[in-house]
Amino acid sequence: MHEYVSLLIDIEKSRKYKIDERNEIQNYMTYCVERLNELFGENIERSITFSGGDELQGLFKDTTTAILYFRLFEILLNPVKVRAGIGIGEWTVKVKDGLSTQQDGPAYHRARKAIEDVYRRQLQNIKIYSGRDDVMANHLINSSISLKRQQIHMQNIVLTILELVYPFITISAKNEPWYKEKIVKELLLAKFNYKLGAKTAGFSDKIETISEKGIFNIAKVPVPNPIIINGDILELEDVIIKKNTATTISEILGCSRQNVDSIIKRGNGNKIRELDFMALQYIDKIYR
Repeated sequence: MHEYVSLLIDIEKSRKYKIDERNEIQNYMTYCVERLNELFGENIERSITFSGGDELQGLFKDTTTAILYFRLFEILLNPVKVRAGIGIGEWTVKVKDGLSTQQDGPAYHRARKAIEDVYRRQLQNIKIYSGRDDVMANHLINSSISLKRQQIHMQNIVLTILELVYPFITISAKNEPWYKEKIVKELLLAKFNYKLGAKTAGFSDKIETISEKGIFNIAKVPVPNPIIINGDILELEDVIIKKNTATTISEILGCSRQNVDSIIKRGNGNKIRELDFMALQYIDKIYR
């Protein structure tokens, strides 16, 4: 029996946003989803697409990629809060060349069950349901949620740069032309220019910038340097913290290295990545 992975995503408390805010969020979501679908395309069976309202759904070949997709989407959307359900199981109703919304099977049913359970949780925004014992996996993948949601705008910008310049990827994508530099730059530029945090958090006049002009030098964005998820439990600090990271980001943002160091520390950027890396390694080992 071959198992697939269904991913459902939606916005928490979406009705609290005004119509114009909601439209802007949906436009930004669409832009991000189109590029993430291409970025993760090697391991996607049916692309993520809107299934109604603010809900998104898609079908993946493996659990690790589904989580990688969601966590990057979550970081790009911050501070708009999103949640997700992941269902692992068979894909029984297959509509050739059809969208994910036209498919069905246990994987989809379990994803729906998972996200409905997240609705009732205070300490989770994502849940896996495979029909087996998923307790440890669900604990680990939610361990960084409070740190991410405490970040202010520029801390989230720096975390986004960390995620896209030093991305986590699956071992199956190691030798593929998977991490496309053009898409990375498009996502970073959209994140920086859109200032989603300022528009949706009600502090448009208080955007925290790290330079007076809010410089973003796209030419300084380097070729991505991936970190492989392979199921091995490693010394995390040696893997997560890359040499000259602060210098690289300071050149992109037009500020001092010391300023970037301070933002990473205050925003718990490395701690978030450490917690998520361990969760991903565990999940890759258990669900591969």
